[in-house]
Amino acid sequence: NFIQPKDSRGILFEIGWREPRQHRYSTECRKDAMTRSPGRPRTISPDVVSLVALRLFDERGFDAVSMDDIAREAGVSRRSLFRLFPSKQSLVWGGLDEFVARFRAALRADGTDALTALRSAYVTASIFPDDQIEVTRRRLRVIHATPALDLRADPRLTALTDEIHRFLATRDPEAGELAAVVRAHALAAVASSALTWWAEHDDGRPEDVLARAFAVGGTV
Repeated sequence: NFIQPKDSRGILFEIGWREPRQHRYSTECRKDAMTRSPGRPRTISPDVVSLVALRLFDERGFDAVSMDDIAREAGVSRRSLFRLFPSKQSLVWGGLDEFVARFRAALRADGTDALTALRSAYVTASIFPDDQIEVTRRRLRVIHATPALDLRADPRLTALTDEIHRFLATRDPEAGELAAVVRAHALAAVASSALTWWAEHDDGRPEDVLARAFAVGGTV
């Protein structure tokens, strides 16, 4: 007996045809990346577009993903993407200004000894909002996996390390210039290593991991 397929794809299913498989983030991210208020043109969320890009970089590798791939996955035009992010690198290096701002505010408010104040400022700066945890974790993993993205060369972090050096030299002049330089760079290295470890191992909150790392670091 001949059985009529329920739809026009029935025969194709019988010979092994399958519907194209979408990336698991496509529908969700496209809805979030572009929103429209009644009577107004659609707006594009830079945070959502950045998350889409970081997911792709994390899963496929930074060099394997193009700006066209990101625009397509986020459901935005290539022109709109470049207006928000002029390069692939700029999609990765987000969130740093906020980190530095939290660090400076915490350091100004702390009246304890120099090293304790600096450790506390790093921990406070690492308290990311809940909605930024995934993007922060993926950002750090992508940076760790891509040598060309090494954040230690970023002028904002270089300036922050220099600022820490001056802070130590001013607060503890008896320790000497060499001690101030070494401690400033050692603190930065502990923070970078601990946050990267957190991103790779998905272990709790970043600020808790950083606090544990400073405890391991002893005098640093």
